[in-house]
Amino acid sequence: MADLSRAMVLWQRGERHAAEREIASVLLASPDDPAALRSLAEICSSTGRTAQAVGLWRRLSEIRPTDAGILRQLAQVLLADHAIAEAIEALRAAIALDPGSARAHNNLGLAQLRSGDIAGAAASLEQAVAIDSAYALGHMNLGLARQERGQSGDARASFERALQLDPHLSQARIHLSNLLGATDAAAAHRERERALESHAINLMTVRRHDKAIAIWTQLIDGGAQIPYLEGTRFHCRLHSCDWSQYEATARTLANGVLAAERVDLPFSFFVHSHSAKAQLECARIFIADRHPAAPDRAVSALQPVSGRIKVAYLSFDFHEHATAYLIAGLFECHDRTRFEVTALSYGEDDRSSMRARLERSVERFIDVRHLTDCEVADFLRNQGVQIAIDLKGLTGGARTGIFARRAAPLQINFLGYPGTMGAGYIDYIVADPHVIPGRDQAHYAEKVIYLPQCYQPNDAQRSLPTKAAPRAELGLPGRGFVFCCFNNLYKITPDIFAAWMILLREVEGSLLWLLEGNPAAMRNLRSRAAADGIKAERIVFATHIALAEHLARYRHADLFLDTAPCNAHTTASDALWMGVPVLTVTGETFAGRVATSLLHAVGLSRLCTASISEYVAKALHLARTPSELASLKAHLERGRDSFPLFDTVAYCRQLEKAYQEVWTRYSRGDTPCTLVL
Repeated sequence: MADLSRAMVLWQRGERHAAEREIASVLLASPDDPAALRSLAEICSSTGRTAQAVGLWRRLSEIRPTDAGILRQLAQVLLADHAIAEAIEALRAAIALDPGSARAHNNLGLAQLRSGDIAGAAASLEQAVAIDSAYALGHMNLGLARQERGQSGDARASFERALQLDPHLSQARIHLSNLLGATDAAAAHRERERALESHAINLMTVRRHDKAIAIWTQLIDGGAQIPYLEGTRFHCRLHSCDWSQYEATARTLANGVLAAERVDLPFSFFVHSHSAKAQLECARIFIADRHPAAPDRAVSALQPVSGRIKVAYLSFDFHEHATAYLIAGLFECHDRTRFEVTALSYGEDDRSSMRARLERSVERFIDVRHLTDCEVADFLRNQGVQIAIDLKGLTGGARTGIFARRAAPLQINFLGYPGTMGAGYIDYIVADPHVIPGRDQAHYAEKVIYLPQCYQPNDAQRSLPTKAAPRAELGLPGRGFVFCCFNNLYKITPDIFAAWMILLREVEGSLLWLLEGNPAAMRNLRSRAAADGIKAERIVFATHIALAEHLARYRHADLFLDTAPCNAHTTASDALWMGVPVLTVTGETFAGRVATSLLHAVGLSRLCTASISEYVAKALHLARTPSELASLKAHLERGRDSFPLFDTVAYCRQLEKAYQEVWTRYSRGDTPCTLVL
């Protein structure tokens, strides 16, 4: 029996002919099956068979005459077939059905440019960026139309706006460079600055933060007026464990944020910030600058529903990633009689077992990488999604613009970002009394949903390896107390590292086991240790390996040492799951109180310290008292199946209770408020 889903699996594997045969079988049984026609049309479009693709999209538009998306696809293949007039006609029809599609207006503008209708193209492209002000490609194309009309100043502004939104949009950089020419020395200088900025960003992307530092320094010393420049250089220094002028720089950045200056990005700021108030201001500055609320995007009040609540989770990380490890079990536990769960992925498909598990765990798993923020928001509204959940917040790869367009009546900041997003369009943040004490609510733009135990979900089905590779294979000596910290190296601060060096000096034969980072970071840490009289071989770097093997390594660890002011998050729950006690310093921000929350949820609040001196004293006591350390490990092993931290089902029911309550309040017309479960 023909199966369309099997056809798409074959297509994804690269077995095109087999996929087409499967689709043909579906169409033989049901010639007007829209899903089969669409699948075949997409295959034809992507393989350059434009004439066949045009016929299929036309047929689909006859079957679904009110589907604007089909008309946009038809226009795309018509353009590829050089049928410009017909493409314009299809795009006008699509816009008549869906006037709020920025992409359709953009494509119409490009078609009009090709037809010679420059004035019409400019009008269409102006409409595209009016609908979606963060549409970088739309701004670039508007620049082309303005340049054709002889409006050099306006064209330049459009190209510059496109590059501000997307520094990697190389075509915009080329168009701008061509426009500026060699006569405008000041503009040429700014273009050189932008080229340096782009190069530094590329170095960061491939984790060569140490090389990027020199470029950021060159820009700073040259007086470049690039937002967040100082903070970005500091972020690169932290990734390289380069702590030169650490305290002075951190203080300067904090003061700049409180003075409403664009000096640091939220994701880099919370790593070194000790202030929830300053983190709120940093987020607000960034949101106002990059992701302001889109005008006229309010969702009209929906009537209370008697059926299931529609919930959508959005993330870049639905693949082998820490967020996926935490949330897979939650997805599987959702009560499908009460909730309709959708996952929207805008990150890579790594074809891993985790990706496959996530796809199976929800009713609908949709890849939206090819859609603009505006189109994703429109999709969620059209689907009637009632609660949209942002699993990225303000971290790398986030698509905050989707939420800025008010994709759902209720929008929630959950799990991926340990802090406030500072945005008026995010209604709630999921937390617990440990990560956001009641006194700190004023430092969060969202209203707080307080779960009773711990804000962090965990997967009770995760691997629990019983054996690890021998110590020698892991680079560990045969004997000696093992202090470990598998956090990213950029979380290590000078104060914490100094505390670790005290422990190595005081505990004879002990060693420090860290997760490897870039070569500069490892070199700098060993150099710093040598300055404290610690031999290089007493710091061992663990390589990045598959999760099950990584968890097995914990069998050789004696005590996990947390970082501050930014704690271990998934890493801490990994250690506790594997029976390794975690020692932390309770901080003053969400990011600095996560380990405290996790420890309370496994009954080990006594491992939460209030200062670095107490942290050192507690670590020394445990290292010198094997019986007490063994008791802590036994406690973790015995309670694994009963601790609130690892009870996925109970956690899911608590979160669902929160979803039900916030939706009930919304349905009554109530505004968001603090919710304590």
